Order: sequence, then structure tokens, then C-alpha cells
Amino acid sequence: MRTTELIDQLDATLEGQLHRARAVRQLPAEALLYRPVPEKWNALEIFEHMCLSSGIYLRGLERVFNERAESLRINPEFNPGPLGGYFTRSMLPGPDGTISNRMKTLRMFDPPRNSGASQESIDKFIDLCERFRKLLVRARRTDLNRMRVTSSLGPIVRFKAGDAFRFPIAHQQRHFLQLERTLPAAPGPAQRTTTSR
Repeated sequence: MRTTELIDQLDATLEGQLHRARAVRQLPAEALLYRPVPEKWNALEIFEHMCLSSGIYLRGLERVFNERAESLRINPEFNPGPLGGYFTRSMLPGPDGTISNRMKTLRMFDPPRNSGASQESIDKFIDLCERFRKLLVRARRTDLNRMRVTSSLGPIVRFKAGDAFRFPIAHQQRHFLQLERTLPAAPGPAQRTTTSR
């Protein structure tokens, strides 16, 4: 795939997620804390989960960009790695918004079993997306095939830098669908606000 097209797609997805996160941040506390059923996450926990999981890739990308990006020639093509491509495809929601490949959350990424979540979780997510976007600007001037980032599965699985962008952003797309299923069920103003984008 063309590197510029990939970057444009990822940046547009992040821009949409930022827009939605800023809108959700304005909702009242009762909407953000609402659980459709007791065992499901509320909106703040969804954002905290995305911060916990995507943060691994963001920090890895920032580290490898600072170490290597400037020394690599621009590569106009990105070829997904076998594992990075597979995991990204399995993470992406279907065109109709369905989630066909459901996964159990690892304990380290489960907000209720870790530090919990708060309004700050949305602010952290906004910062995370903005940092991803800054890296995407730099990604236009390097080779996303030759840099490697350790995955959330540990050092045994390493993704090409392009896949280290694609996978967490696809994961976030999945959880924004979860967010939209959660907020309309919340009482009060959330029902009126979730449709405005």
C-alpha cells in the first residue's frame, strides 16, 4: 500500500476519534459513569482501556522514531508484516460495524482491575491521539517497514512501525463502537448528545 495513503487514512481516523472524544468529555458525570449492565465498562473505563493498550504502541513508536527515523530513506510503499497485518485485520470492525472476532481483555488492560478510570482518562486519550498524529507527520519522511516496535504481547512479537500505527488505531475503532453502544443507553442528556459529530 502507498505510505501516503496509509498515513492519510490513519490521520483521518484519529481526527474523527479526537472530535468524538472532545464531545464525550462535555457529557455529565452520570452519563460517563453509566454501565449498561454491571459487568460492562462505562465510558470512562473504555477510554482508560484505550490509553493502557494504545500507550504501549505510542511509546514504542516514539522511541524508535527518535532513534532511527531520521537515518532512514523515505519509502513510498508500506508492506504489512504477516503478524501485524493479521492482528490488524482481526481487530478492525466489519463495514457494517459488527465485531466478528471478540477477544478477552488481558488483566493489565482492564481498568476496573487496575487503577480505575476518571475524567482524566478522556484527557489522556486526547493527548495520546495528538501524539500519534505528530508521529504520522514524521512518518512521511522515513521508512515504516524497517523500524520495529514491541507489541502488547511482549518482545516475542514485534510489529513493523506501520503496523504499530495500524493495530492500536483499529483497536480504538472497535472501542468507539462500544462507546456508542454504551452512551445511548445512559440516562439524560447523553441520549441527545451522542448523535452529534
